[in-house]
Formats: sequence, C-alpha cells, structure tokens
Amino acid sequence: MTLLLRDYHGHPYELTSPEDAARRFDEQIETIMPHGGCGQTLTVGTLDQPVLRIDIDIDADRAAVRWLPDRSYVADLAPDTPITVYESPDTGLQDIPANRARVATAVARAVVVEYANTGQRPANVHWKYDQ
Repeated sequence: MTLLLRDYHGHPYELTSPEDAARRFDEQIETIMPHGGCGQTLTVGTLDQPVLRIDIDIDADRAAVRWLPDRSYVADLAPDTPITVYESPDTGLQDIPANRARVATAVARAVVVEYANTGQRPANVHWKYDQ
C-alpha cells in the first residue's frame, strides 16, 4: 500500500516510511500560502482514498484532525482559537471553528507518523464523533 500526503494543491508526496512522513509533514506545514500565512489543508491516504484530513496553522499552533472514513475528529485541547486555512486553489480560504481546531501541531504530526507506521486509524489520540 502506497501512502500519499497531498498539499493544498493536491500535489501527492509518497510517504515511504514514518520518518519520511514526518519530514514531508514538516516541510508542508511551514509553506507560506497565497494568503500570507501558513494555514493550509493536507490529506493523507492512498492514491484512491484520503483518510486523514489535517487543517493546520503552525502560527496558531492549532490543527483540526479528522478521520474521514467515519467522520471522527481529534479533541485533545479545549476549544480556544479558530484557524483559517487555504484549502485549495478552487475553494480558497476556509475558517475552521475553535471546536474543531483542538490539536497542537506536534500532535497532528504524531497522528500522521502513526498512520504512516500502521496504515490504521491512529490510536495515540482521543477520537470524538458529532452528536
């Protein structure tokens, strides 16, 4: 199974190992977006199926992490700060509410690394479901 990280343009980057996943993630989250900030949307999964969506802004040290197959999300932190991310050239800026942006940047990275290691929904975080 070949895993890919896709940036806001949809450009795929093959993840050959957990270390490679960490390196690619770090490179992407520091990219300056067209709006002048670092907030962007990344997806991780196979060629046919992204399973993780990460809306992340390193300047705010916040991310929203979602497991797409069951629509669960990570809620490690109390709601605090909404973030704005560049989702794609087609959709532009998207506001991510504080009740979804409940993950620190380092935790979002750890989720990507664990997924690259196991190919399964990461178990290193608490997943929640909408009521």
